Amino acid sequence: MRSHGRTSVTVFVSLAAGLALTPSDGRGQGCEPIRFTTPVNLGGEGQAYQSGGAWQFTLAYRRLVSNQWFVGSKESSNLAPGGLSPVIKVHTFVADVAYSLDDRVRLRFSVPVSTGSFSRYWPDKTVRAQNATGIGDASLIAESWIFEPRTHRHGNLSFGLGAKAPTGSHTIASQFYTASGAVDFPADQTIEPGDGGWAILLESQAFRQITERTFAYAVGSYMVSPKAHTDVQTAPNSGTYWSVPDIYSARVGAAFDVLPDQGLTMSLGARADGIPRHDLIGGGDDTAIKRTADVFFADPGLSLVRGHGTFTLSVP
Repeated sequence: MRSHGRTSVTVFVSLAAGLALTPSDGRGQGCEPIRFTTPVNLGGEGQAYQSGGAWQFTLAYRRLVSNQWFVGSKESSNLAPGGLSPVIKVHTFVADVAYSLDDRVRLRFSVPVSTGSFSRYWPDKTVRAQNATGIGDASLIAESWIFEPRTHRHGNLSFGLGAKAPTGSHTIASQFYTASGAVDFPADQTIEPGDGGWAILLESQAFRQITERTFAYAVGSYMVSPKAHTDVQTAPNSGTYWSVPDIYSARVGAAFDVLPDQGLTMSLGARADGIPRHDLIGGGDDTAIKRTADVFFADPGLSLVRGHGTFTLSVP
């Protein structure tokens, strides 16, 4: 495993496009999880371990574009309002600080900032856009390796437990365009910086050295949202509220040291992101609108180490 000294900086960039905005049944729609609250850890890049007393600073950027409307697994934009799929564009920046209490346990604090636009065909028979920008929901998580890093240099398993606080607004003002005119109303939930609820964060990652220069990795996270729904209705006077959903993400693949002396690593794997139909706790599955979805990607990436800095690019 590579050592980066007492302080390291990571820059992570992720780009995703053509994702799904999906009606799942008569009571709900679905979209790929928009919010990006913590940078992705690529287990197996040779950077899994952090020595005790070390700090790690991460700056992450994610660009997400959703421009297709799905019914089940079939793209059906002609069934969207006005026969036009809504277009969602979200740019998210994350500042993440991690501190290792020792070589086994570390704490990580993350704060995202996002700016997004939501364009759709409205009841006034016009395509218009809503916009929202602000600080998102901050999170704090404790992570621990199961096995002692000094004796398990070639493979390990970690678990993380934390909390997400509703520091981001879920009520940024915009307008809802009815058939009779514009009404002051919060922007669509997909571009609001926050989701309006507390959450429990569960994480795990594992890696295993396969050859001298190849590592297999697996990373998973699940956000448990106990709150059933927000205080924001889906439309003016609709009487139906947005859900505060659970969100999951999973990655599995392999990383290969292409140029070890230059610190260049290539990774390739599979990725799944989603909002499950049923929350683990909290309910609201049948009384609120939840945009459920399961989205699968091929997940290639590049990582370059320069001194105490690491630069990572992922294009799912």
